[in-house]
Amino acid sequence: MQESFYSIPGCPCSIALISDLHEAPFEAVLASLRKNRPSLICVAGDFLIGRLPKEALKVCEAGLLPFFSACASLAPCFVSLGNHEWMLTEADLELLRSCGVSVLDNAFTAFTVRDRLLVIGGLSSARVSEYRRALRSGLTPLEANDLTRPVGVTKHVPPQLAWLDSFASRPGYHILLCHHPEYYPRWLAGRNIDLILSGHAHGGQIRLFGRGLYAPGQGLLPGLTVGVVDGRLVISRGLGNTRRVPRLFNPPELVYILSDEGRTDSPI
Repeated sequence: MQESFYSIPGCPCSIALISDLHEAPFEAVLASLRKNRPSLICVAGDFLIGRLPKEALKVCEAGLLPFFSACASLAPCFVSLGNHEWMLTEADLELLRSCGVSVLDNAFTAFTVRDRLLVIGGLSSARVSEYRRALRSGLTPLEANDLTRPVGVTKHVPPQLAWLDSFASRPGYHILLCHHPEYYPRWLAGRNIDLILSGHAHGGQIRLFGRGLYAPGQGLLPGLTVGVVDGRLVISRGLGNTRRVPRLFNPPELVYILSDEGRTDSPI
C-alpha cells in the first residue's frame, strides 16, 4: 500500500482519505492511520462489494464494523456512500453509526477543529438514490438491482443535488465526500466547495506512462483518476479491487491531505 501526501492551501487540518476498500484486509490501513494521526478520517465510498445480502446486514457480512470502530477511535470519522453501497438499508446505516462514525447520506454536518468551522457533506452515488427510487416504486430488491445496475457507471444520471445549495451556503470550510470524480466537471465545479474527496476510478485500473487505461463513468484513457485537480478535487486510487482485471503499475493508495501548515498532526 502506498501512502500519498498532498498539500492543499487553506486546508485547516490533516485528513486521511480512504476510498474503494472493497472489503479488502484493513490492518495496514489502520497501522498507517495510527502512525500519521490525521485530524479527520474520511471514507469516500465503496467500502463494500455491492451485492444483495441473504440474511444478515451487509456490513456485518463484510466484517467491517471493527474497521469503522477502530477509525472512530483514532479521529472523527465521516463516511459517504459509493455505487457499491446501493443496497444498504437504514438499519445498515444505523449499525455503522453505532460504531461512532458519521454517515453522510446526501447530508452534511458542522464540525470544529483547531478553532475552524468545517462543514462536511456526503454526496451519495446516483446508484444509491436510483435503487431506492426503484424500491419505492414497488420493485423487489432483485428487480431494483437489475434495473439500476448501469446507473453507478453512467455519469449522465445525476445524484441528489438539491441539498448542496444549503451545504455550500453555510459559513465555514466546505469538505464534500463524493465518490465519483466524474461528477466534478458537470455538477460540482461551479459550487462554493473548498475540498472534494473522491475515488471510484481505481487509478484507471492499469496505469501506463503515468496514465490510467479505463475508469467507470469516464471510459478509456480517463482524465480524473489520481491526484489533485483544480487545487480542490482530490482523487484516491483506492485500496481494493472488484474486477477480474488486476491492478497493474497501480498500487493501492491511502491519501493524506496536509493542513495548511504543510504537515499532518505528527511528523511524517
